[in-house]
Amino acid sequence: MKKRNVIILAIAMIIIIAGVIVTFTIGFNKQLRYQESQKIDIYVASEVDVKKIKDIANEVLGRNNMVQTIEIYQDMVTIRAKSISDEQKDTIVNKVKENYEFEQTAENTEISNIPATRIRDILKKYILPMSLSFVIILVYMTVRYHEKGMLKVMLQTIVFPAICEIILCCLIAITRMPVGVYTPTLILIVYLASITYTVIRIENQPDVAKK
Repeated sequence: MKKRNVIILAIAMIIIIAGVIVTFTIGFNKQLRYQESQKIDIYVASEVDVKKIKDIANEVLGRNNMVQTIEIYQDMVTIRAKSISDEQKDTIVNKVKENYEFEQTAENTEISNIPATRIRDILKKYILPMSLSFVIILVYMTVRYHEKGMLKVMLQTIVFPAICEIILCCLIAITRMPVGVYTPTLILIVYLASITYTVIRIENQPDVAKK
């Protein structure tokens, strides 16, 4: 085995081991919308300027929060954060009341708990189409390059992309990159890149009959 390949393999093993340790000890870092969190709903009774509410939320809760309207007339706003204390809730409602006239008070505003969304639930709707795509690509590769050795082609088509995806997941865990709406796209990009590399590599291999 070439020295360069040994170095690459060693780096990959270190990343995988570190990623497994991080995953089983502290888990993945999910975007706020998928974390266990808390929220308050404020019925303003008039159209809300989301940016203005966001500025208030940032001032009271810090920047890791979500603000969105939830009614068709945009007159009700939800503020969500990792945690919201009673004092923070009161401050937010009172600051919003400084900008809008509405009946809801800090006292009758409740803090609601939102359970975390599991990783598999985030990716669930992508599993079937990605699995079908993988099977189609595997069948195509096996038929297209059967002269290279069907078993060899199948193994390369499965193993290399799988290792790349494992390394990607480990890097996401290690770097604390938030898992969320863009994660499936990133997984797909890495898979397509690894398949492209696999095709190029198989193309350059001699046919079994020519060895």
